[in-house]
Amino acid sequence: MHTLAKRIHNITPRDVRLTFDDGSTVVLEMRSAEFFQEAFQAEGTDGDGTTYRLVTDGEDDPLVAGKETDDGWQTAGIVADVDRAEN
Repeated sequence: MHTLAKRIHNITPRDVRLTFDDGSTVVLEMRSAEFFQEAFQAEGTDGDGTTYRLVTDGEDDPLVAGKETDDGWQTAGIVADVDRAEN
């Protein structure tokens, strides 16, 4: 299992803080986090109500985040770290 995806799964339904490979961060209120064998997908929203989706196909693949925009979905970044968000 992907280490960061497993951490998100263990933290959910509490809020998670994602750090992307460019150093930027986002706090998400998680709605779902599910494994399908080695594949993982999750969904949450940030403080502005923007929906994020997180996906990975397995342990060796990156955990990628996408965010919903008015024009559809765009890549938000590759997740480098996951922590429980402070309340």
